[in-house]
Amino acid sequence: MSGKYTIFLILAVAALTGAAGCLSTSFGEVTYSGGTLQVQVENTGEPVENAVLQIRIMEVSALEQHEVFSEARYIDLERGENEYTISVDLQPGSYRVYPTVFVGNERRGSVIRDLEVTA
Repeated sequence: MSGKYTIFLILAVAALTGAAGCLSTSFGEVTYSGGTLQVQVENTGEPVENAVLQIRIMEVSALEQHEVFSEARYIDLERGENEYTISVDLQPGSYRVYPTVFVGNERRGSVIRDLEVTA
């Protein structure tokens, strides 16, 4: 019986270790003001050159949503907090922002943020 627990424990530790690398990039605040979307990205791992920041913005109305903006750009991720600005013209309303960071073919971070734009 203890052999099964040992194997289970080793597999659990291996899975957590493998997942730990995915947690090195996370998103902070996503705000909008004066035609500029500001996205904060926290990198607790090593600096990365030529990562890709993809931004998708969906307008939400009633029970529908449709894409109003999409952009991908190369970024350099420094260790610690990074802030990126994206020029986009959003009309007053409710939106969902889908920022994602890719390093090579690996998705390092992704989140969904609700955004309310006022006049």
